[in-house]
Amino acid sequence: MNPQRQYWDAISGTYRAITRIDAGDFHYGPLLAGESKLRLLPPLRPGMEALELGCGEGQNSLWLARQGLLCTAIDISEGQLAYARADAAKAGLDVIFQRCAIEDFDTPEATFDLITSSHAFEFLDDPFAQVARVARWLCPGGWFVLSTVHPVYNGEWVSVDEDDGSETWGRFLPSYFHPVDDVREQPEGKGAPIASRAWPVSAWFNAFRAAGLTVERLEEPPADPDPAYASDDWLEAFDECAAIPTTLILVGRK
Repeated sequence: MNPQRQYWDAISGTYRAITRIDAGDFHYGPLLAGESKLRLLPPLRPGMEALELGCGEGQNSLWLARQGLLCTAIDISEGQLAYARADAAKAGLDVIFQRCAIEDFDTPEATFDLITSSHAFEFLDDPFAQVARVARWLCPGGWFVLSTVHPVYNGEWVSVDEDDGSETWGRFLPSYFHPVDDVREQPEGKGAPIASRAWPVSAWFNAFRAAGLTVERLEEPPADPDPAYASDDWLEAFDECAAIPTTLILVGRK
């Protein structure tokens, strides 16, 4: 089995139980404010065609469907998609959910007005190749809104003893240009681990430009005390995460 599929299928129930994602807002990442505060999405119109890549439980596609968009959402995990389909049925929303790896998905060029992805591209072996494919799927004037792990976050928390005896926490990154992978073992250690990989901000910017996308916004939002996406573990790390960006958001237009 694909290690990514194995991992997300295995943790889907636990993830559902411990993670709180506000279905009444569009979310960008852990401990961040949602769209109601960040205002990063383009103007939305009923009838726009939207695609979400790595949708998880589909909260963002459900939110877009409530705005009248025609949504397709893919994810590698059937466990995650089972929750997405159940939530869509309960809400009376029509979203096309498909189990598919991002690398395996394909569609005719100029299909979508809006493509979104929240914290999925860091799990891809070659995310920049997929940015180029995404650009081809966009209609002229279409938008790609991507959030991914920020390179400074893939470091190690360290404490520093201050002169006054207090302790300060910070992030140690051996190399900004080659951030350390966030390796995640399979539950019970059965199967190959997966990794969340970070890349320098300039690498993402240049990938968007190389794909023919104009970067309209580039944001590194701080942690928000009223996040749209959180868990108890994330909230315990709030003070540390408030000191550095955990998520990088790019808004590109074709």
